[in-house]
Amino acid sequence: MPDTSRLLRPLAVVALALAAVSLAGVPAQAATDITDRVRAGMSVELAGDAVITLGDGEEVVYGGVFSGVGTLRIRGRGKLILTADSDFQIPEDRQRQRMEVLGVTNHPYASMVDADPPAVTVDAGATLQYGDGAGGTTGRIGHYPYDYPNFAWNALNHHVDGTLIVAVGGALYHPGILSGGGVLNQPRFVWEGVELAGDHPFSGTIVNGTGAHASKREMFRTSLPNLSKFVNYGTFQVDTPHDHDTVLGFDILSREWGNDVNFYGAPDGSRVVMTGVYSWTDQGSETNPSLSDPNLNLVPVPKNINKRGVNIQGAIVQWGDGTHNRFFMPGTRETIYINLYTRRARGHLIFDYNGPVTLGAPISGGQYHDTMAAVGVGDVTVAGTPGNDVTFADRQNYDGTTTIERGATLRLGTGRPGQDSWLITGTDGANIVDDGALVVRNAKRDIKLSGISGAGSFEQAGPASVTFTDDTAYSGRTTVSGGALVLAGGSLASSASLRLSKPGATFDVTAAGDQTVKNLRGVKGSTLRLGATTLTVVSAKDTMYDGRVAGAGGLVKAGPATLTYSGTSTARGRWAVSGGTLVLADAKLAGGLVVRRALGVSGRTAVGGNLTLRQTSALQVSTGTELTVAGDVELGGKLETRHKDGAALPREIPVVSSGGEITGTFAGLEEGDRLDIGGAAYEISYAADRVLLTAPSGAASSEDAAGSSSSRSGAWPAAAILSASVAALVLGAVAFVLVRRRRRSDQLDRGDLVDQAAPPTRPRSDG
Repeated sequence: MPDTSRLLRPLAVVALALAAVSLAGVPAQAATDITDRVRAGMSVELAGDAVITLGDGEEVVYGGVFSGVGTLRIRGRGKLILTADSDFQIPEDRQRQRMEVLGVTNHPYASMVDADPPAVTVDAGATLQYGDGAGGTTGRIGHYPYDYPNFAWNALNHHVDGTLIVAVGGALYHPGILSGGGVLNQPRFVWEGVELAGDHPFSGTIVNGTGAHASKREMFRTSLPNLSKFVNYGTFQVDTPHDHDTVLGFDILSREWGNDVNFYGAPDGSRVVMTGVYSWTDQGSETNPSLSDPNLNLVPVPKNINKRGVNIQGAIVQWGDGTHNRFFMPGTRETIYINLYTRRARGHLIFDYNGPVTLGAPISGGQYHDTMAAVGVGDVTVAGTPGNDVTFADRQNYDGTTTIERGATLRLGTGRPGQDSWLITGTDGANIVDDGALVVRNAKRDIKLSGISGAGSFEQAGPASVTFTDDTAYSGRTTVSGGALVLAGGSLASSASLRLSKPGATFDVTAAGDQTVKNLRGVKGSTLRLGATTLTVVSAKDTMYDGRVAGAGGLVKAGPATLTYSGTSTARGRWAVSGGTLVLADAKLAGGLVVRRALGVSGRTAVGGNLTLRQTSALQVSTGTELTVAGDVELGGKLETRHKDGAALPREIPVVSSGGEITGTFAGLEEGDRLDIGGAAYEISYAADRVLLTAPSGAASSEDAAGSSSSRSGAWPAAAILSASVAALVLGAVAFVLVRRRRRSDQLDRGDLVDQAAPPTRPRSDG
């Protein structure tokens, strides 16, 4: 759903700041000092503003009751403990707040508008405690006039610059709207805790010893945009109502073993957004703790007191708001746990940062600390905020969809030992929607992935291998920069390109059957492993591959663009060109080659099997090239020559040489026919083991040449023409007549690899 919370947040901060001013800015009136009556334990009926002044270190336990109409102010440097419930009202002329019921049909929640000035004020240095802290269930101050059945809203707001301790048990306490910059303390082992209903301008510290609740579905919403910090000893429960995102921007600081944060949510897509950091602390006071070394979040300390965790109970929870990269839960499986559950709705964890962050622990589904005892059920999303780069540095144990939105990156593993990561795969619920970038860089753990879809890219950065075992339908680029990417049931046919970008990178299809890739690129030292399969390379863009090709299979070049291969292929299967152009540039092929479209030759190139040039083909040679074929050569199609303008022309241009027999001719070029190369006429000669272009003496002008040339400029040097020997030409012609036999070979067992490869654009058969 649209994230309107980012737009509304600045307005909320301003509104709450103004509210803080209005709450604290009540005109001063002569206050009645009721200190002695309180010390005497007398009940007090308020008739205006009242003040209680405590001496330094003084502690007063008060069992009386406050009633009437007025306000209370506690000042001094002592402590007042209330053990009986009190109910009063503020003066009518100060009552302005009103309750609004928001939300959607059948799912309302309450909010307070234009909050009243505080009914209870605790000055800096003073302490007010509700309850005896020893199991008592009374001692609260509250007034509940609102007709809202889902929640009892306390109309008596609190301004705390000192300390308010809620140590009363038996029921949750709501302190109204909080303002001030002091401390709200809910002690350890005092149940039930506090409910933080409302939009609070409070800028101090909340200490949660047992239980605190922020937002509740069908009850209330919570915002604390100015809160300095939240110190957690117990359980912090965060929910959100329908049609509202609860956004909490403060840091949560852990002090003892056993504290956690539980997230709940409405099933309509509303989110809980946490933009702070949940960190351990090892120094400072209870109300102002800090961490001496950030690395202490990552290693266990004695008694595991730095262990902390979260439980996502069917909620949509977002960490970060896209404006920073302070990760919510720094830690490892020894120091944190994350449990993801489905409760009425699927649990969903979203990472939204604008820089790199690392999750060092599993997302799983066990019970509290025993997180790996069960599989988590829910989904994980890396939000599409520019720069959002999330690394998983441990095994992930949730069964659900992992989504990488456009512009975001998810990395599995850091590349360092002990920080490998992998996902659950192969279940009905486990899928990867990759619209951004998925990178795997495990150091030792070989992993399997399946069910990848989306418009994003994939990179295998190794050195450990990745195996695709099932459907892979993502359409972005595929890069192998380290280790091996293995296909064992998956396919890369939908991927826009395959690039082997570093030496040692391997793409392995030995167990996958015939496969198709697009726009192959690769550097020297990379490897394609074919096994006994056929790999079809569809080229929509001109690309170069300089690596090895190994295995018993073959390769089919398809598509309209050019693939330039300059490596060594030990693959024993045939290569074929069914579309576009294959340029062999100082390349070596162990097997044969069948060409239906275009074959370019650059440098010294060797074919280890037979070469068949179909009638639809074109062989492109240039000065300085040498094509050597170990087997037989069947000629057909066109011969095209390439010549660089201004370059010197040689006496002879070898077209092809054969270790077997050469049969056939090029289209339109019979023995002795001439073709123009760089403005000079060359004659073609067909020997039993060689086809040669020679510049004869007294050669015809280029207008008489029968062949074609891509160069239309440059003149054949006169000295080269005069050096042609007539006697040599005569002897060559006689040798040709006596030796060359006109016959065709068995055409490579009459089998045609191109016919088997079924390329995407199949040329018409020439019979």
